[in-house]
Amino acid sequence: MLKVLSIILLSGIMFSDDHIIPKSFEECEGRIANYYVAKLTKRGSVEGWYKATEMHKAYYQSRGAKVNIYPSLQYRVDEENNTENKVFRVSNLVVWDNQEAWQEFRDFRDGRSRMQAQEDQKEYDAFVAMYDRHNEVTAQRRICLLD
Repeated sequence: MLKVLSIILLSGIMFSDDHIIPKSFEECEGRIANYYVAKLTKRGSVEGWYKATEMHKAYYQSRGAKVNIYPSLQYRVDEENNTENKVFRVSNLVVWDNQEAWQEFRDFRDGRSRMQAQEDQKEYDAFVAMYDRHNEVTAQRRICLLD
């Protein structure tokens, strides 16, 4: 009986650390993300929004950021659980490896020369303008992805 209790106790200790749930965003030890939900503008298109997403990805990749961007299309479901075929919303999940990766990118950005910062801003403004032409953000959230 003592062996069984010891195994249960040790199992509880070993597995308890695997599922630490943070009490605040700053305590997130998993990956962190920015989540954007948007509706297409009257003149916007899924193709234009997706091009903005590709520009957004290129912006971070060319600067060595430890981040991935996951674009997605959202479809409504009716009362009978049938999926409607028309795109309802577009969304992007911008996932950083962790809090440190997010801070590293901020530090990198802050350490840029004036000319580099101007070029960064120009490229940033270009993908934001492309997004703005094609979609209007309806919700923005910060997410802690638990490991």
